[in-house]
Amino acid sequence: MTVLRSIPVLIALLAGSALAQDWTQWRGHGAHGASAETGLPDTWSQTGENLLWSADVGVRSAPLIHKGRVYAISRTSHGEVPQERVVVLDLDTGKVIWEHRFNAFLTDIVAHRLGWSNLAIDPETGYIYAHGIQGLMFCFDQDGEIIWEHSLSEELGRISGYGGRTYSPVVEGDLVIISSLTSSWGPHGKGQHRFFGLDKLTGEIRWLQGVGGKPKNTSYSVPVITTFDQGRIMFTGLGDGSIAAMRPTTGELLWNVPLSEDAIMASVLYHDGKVYAVHGRTNVDSGVMGRLLCLEAGTGKELWRVEGLSDHFATPALHGGLLYAVTNTGTLICLDANTGTQYWTFDAGNEGKGSPVYADGKIYLGDVPGAWRILKVSKAGCQLLSEEKFTRPDGGPDEVYSSPAIADGKVVISTLSRMFCLSTKPADFRSAISTASPSMPKPGPTAHWQLEPAETWLAPNDSLQFRLVGFDAKGTPTGETPPKAKFAVKGISGGMSGTGLFRAGGNRIQAGLVTARIEETTLNSRVRIFPALPYEEDFESLKADLPPPGWITSKLKAIVTEHDGNKVLRKLAERPAPPFARLRCYMTPALEAGYSVQADIFGITKKKRFLPDMGLINSRYLLIMIGSSERTRRLRLVSWAPVPRIIQEVEFPWQGDAWYTAKLHVSIAEGVGTISAKVWKQGTDEPAAWSIQMKDDHPNPAGSPGLYAYAVGVTSKSKGTEVLFDNVIIDRP
Repeated sequence: MTVLRSIPVLIALLAGSALAQDWTQWRGHGAHGASAETGLPDTWSQTGENLLWSADVGVRSAPLIHKGRVYAISRTSHGEVPQERVVVLDLDTGKVIWEHRFNAFLTDIVAHRLGWSNLAIDPETGYIYAHGIQGLMFCFDQDGEIIWEHSLSEELGRISGYGGRTYSPVVEGDLVIISSLTSSWGPHGKGQHRFFGLDKLTGEIRWLQGVGGKPKNTSYSVPVITTFDQGRIMFTGLGDGSIAAMRPTTGELLWNVPLSEDAIMASVLYHDGKVYAVHGRTNVDSGVMGRLLCLEAGTGKELWRVEGLSDHFATPALHGGLLYAVTNTGTLICLDANTGTQYWTFDAGNEGKGSPVYADGKIYLGDVPGAWRILKVSKAGCQLLSEEKFTRPDGGPDEVYSSPAIADGKVVISTLSRMFCLSTKPADFRSAISTASPSMPKPGPTAHWQLEPAETWLAPNDSLQFRLVGFDAKGTPTGETPPKAKFAVKGISGGMSGTGLFRAGGNRIQAGLVTARIEETTLNSRVRIFPALPYEEDFESLKADLPPPGWITSKLKAIVTEHDGNKVLRKLAERPAPPFARLRCYMTPALEAGYSVQADIFGITKKKRFLPDMGLINSRYLLIMIGSSERTRRLRLVSWAPVPRIIQEVEFPWQGDAWYTAKLHVSIAEGVGTISAKVWKQGTDEPAAWSIQMKDDHPNPAGSPGLYAYAVGVTSKSKGTEVLFDNVIIDRP
């Protein structure tokens, strides 16, 4: 007999209750880039006309509005050192209520692209979700307290490119969904665009799913979630240049349509059974640049296209059956949402990257070279109502990449250095507009089961209850009591009960699976076990030709091999592409600062003149033995290489084809970090003094221990400079 247990909180949260129409996601209610507000400004000025307030808060993405507050993720600084922050302002006055600042580290993203992603707000709890360029994923409460936190790069192998493109979280019922290109441990070492469904209250990974083919680039398309055909469905652009439909509750892929030779940057739109997607690169099926595509939501079947419409960055707005798209060169185009018929074009700027928002018969639109414009629009045409241009103190343009947020009679817009609140109404005006929250469809019979958590990590002797959750054919949780399952473990040690209670064992870093078998179906959960410090690894007991279990790296970058009769970890140098030339291998999740990392390191030369870079990672600081990638061999301490937030160097003429021992230690006392390193050649005594030290008055409080290498001299026909690691020690003095 099937017994119903209490339906998960997902259904309760999507029960169709009325909500004020706040701007809690970057494209507003329905993700159409449109607002029902009226009486909004036609004109304004920076000197006072229809200007409620301005603040020294620059935003690259989109601000959000919720319950009388403005929320943003932005670039800021600690003195002259760039940082990111989540900042909250009073909607009526622009005064800062709270902020949380955090460092950039271990990423190629440069300073002017900090604060790239959009925040997400859960209207039910008021929690705020943020994803920084360094991979930190936060959940804050309304007072700025951290509820939970992930480091996606160190824990899950998030891949970060130079361009700043960072994915934005979205809230769906009892989940917050985040995605990224990742290269993690085990089979997930293969790079792919992966989605993670996290419990919005705890951060637990409820589901994960790799989608699409080989990634072509990092991207930042934000998923759109709606109810369609009696089920919840999520539409999004992918890093492989395709458009996908997925179940947001389980990650199940429904369909996938190739579109672009580059990753999809703009977000998709959904309305009335149709999905709209744009891009501005070469189409996969033609040599034409750019396309606006309309797809059938249930199947991905093409309904119509506009070839050559090059809109790579800005997400169109949709209102009243009209689409408003902005091309790469700033042209605003109005089209029929049912047929794709073009009604008019208007020269609205020079470079379109911020997305337009429709409200009160107007389009609010930013222009990268430092301008905001208000345009009166209809099917008949477009008229410029207002134009404000912005300059920096040095006379250069104060650039605009942001999109507006609209609620309570106010329009909040931003440049890279300032935020402005426009309104024709009193500061304390509150709108009576409300909308129903989305309703979760009623569940049908259970069609499949999901093992949760989908990925986790524990310490020896920790216990965790794994659970089976049922979903119907449309991805709606059923709440049914699961059938009897046979639980087991693979590749890890520990005890497993018949009800799914696992107790971790062993004294080594391990990685494997917890499995649950229901009739002919086997469900898997990825599990790692990390013992307490000290930890030592000499690789002798590990399988050859694979990375160490649970370490964040791919077998295309680092594997255990033989060298002079011993096993070592070899950084490969066979692929010339930069993502494969560099190794950042994280051995455990983030640890509180105060530990040391030590390893023996051997740099293999090529043609006696090429040497690799090689070193260690501790608490998000790098010790690098600089080889021939630069002119002088030296030791370098750094945390954020593209824009050295803090850096120290000393000359150190180390030699190739010889073993060295390196040690990196980070300590924090009275708020100041001391980063210390020493390197000595094997066969000599460990020096009493540190080889190099630096102070950091805004230190990284935690981070993963890891290994670093960068190969040079790699060609398509010959290997470059490999690096060997041995006798790794992680200890807390």
